[in-house]
Formats: sequence, C-alpha cells, structure tokens
Amino acid sequence: MLEKFMHEWLYVSDYDVPVADNGFDGRAKINGVDLDIKYIAVVASSEYNNLPEWRLAFNLDKSKRIYVMRPNKEKNFLTNLPKKIFIGIGRPHFDLSGSIKEALFALTLTNKFDATVYYDEVANMANIMHSTLDYPAIRKKLSQIDEDTQLTLWLYAKDQVSMSSLANILMVHPKTVEYRLQKIKTVTELDPHKGIDLLTLISAFLKERTDKLRILETELQSFSNHMLPRDITTSLSIK
Repeated sequence: MLEKFMHEWLYVSDYDVPVADNGFDGRAKINGVDLDIKYIAVVASSEYNNLPEWRLAFNLDKSKRIYVMRPNKEKNFLTNLPKKIFIGIGRPHFDLSGSIKEALFALTLTNKFDATVYYDEVANMANIMHSTLDYPAIRKKLSQIDEDTQLTLWLYAKDQVSMSSLANILMVHPKTVEYRLQKIKTVTELDPHKGIDLLTLISAFLKERTDKLRILETELQSFSNHMLPRDITTSLSIK
C-alpha cells in the first residue's frame, strides 16, 4: 500500500489540489504525509547494498533508492549514512517527481570529493544540460581522458578557486592541476583558462556526464505507467 501510494504521489502537481473523492487525501494521511507542505527527494546510490531503510522510500533500481522527507530532515539523515554512498538532493516541491528529477541530476554530478550534491548548488549547470549546446566531438575527446583529469576540469569550472586551493581539494600538487588542464588543452585544442573555451568544455562534460539521466527518468516514469496524471484525468473527465 505504501509503495503504491508513493508511486501515485509522483503525479501530484505543484499547483494541483488532490480530488477529495479519489481517496488520495486519506491515503496521504494514513501514510503520514501532509499534502499542504512541500517535501524533498533524496536519491542515494551505492554498489554495496548498504542503503538505509526509510518509511517514505522506494528503489529506483538495484543501486539507487529514493527517499522522501520534509525539508531539513535530510541533515540528520545524512549524518547516519554509511560510507561510499553518493547522494543527490532536490529542492522542496509539492510535485514529488519534480524534486526527484532534480535529485537525480544532482546525483550525476557527485564524485569522490563531492559525495553529496544539492540541486541548488548546480542548478545553473542544469540550464546548460537542458540547452541545445552540444559538442559531440569534444565529448568524445573528453571521454578518452582519465577520470581524475575530467574531475579536475569540473571542479575548476564549478568552484572557481585558485590553483593552490584546487590542489588542496584534489590533494595533489598545484603543478599536477596545471598539468591536467594542459592535458585537456592538448587533447581537445580548447584552453580551460579561456572563458569561451571553458564554456564549451563544461557543456560537453555535462552532456556526457548526464547522458544516462533520461534513462533514470524513464525508470521513474515506469513506476506509474498504469496511472494517468490527475490533471490529465481531470481534463478527460471534463471532455
């Protein structure tokens, strides 16, 4: 019953009021959900089968679990997580699916230095990911570069810190940071130190990194294929 309710909740719109006679309000109360407040989605990923239990949660696939909670509850939740778990956190929404999609996007940008990523931290990057900007040739070249070098490019663009500060984050010598950025320039013929080149590089990086995001969103959609969104159901009944 709880899992069925969670799947139905995916289709509650930010501006849609649940229809009283469809029983959704009652099912929400039974499951401890207050539809008058916004909730956040926390998506956890681990290959070690060590994802914690939570009342409002369901599995997206074998390695990812979606947790739903009230804003700020995630702080205590995160402190009790075991190691080697990556976390993406969406913004508060009435629309559960909206927060989950944000959390999934944030999850794609986690790494060994940023194991937990809030969507708010990378929301501007989402605009690039959803844009028509695409550089297949650069994506291919970047994919041939080692992961540590790609990660250096990402943190260099995201954090905009000095070479020494970035070296401290990466726990390497500043010369290693510069060597990696030079490697990117050599392979792609684009200079990360130049703004217009950096935009192209990051656009290509994001497109490649989030390439499987649509697959995850399709998996999310598949949970409730047997149901219509209530706004569509309402429009059909009006006709």
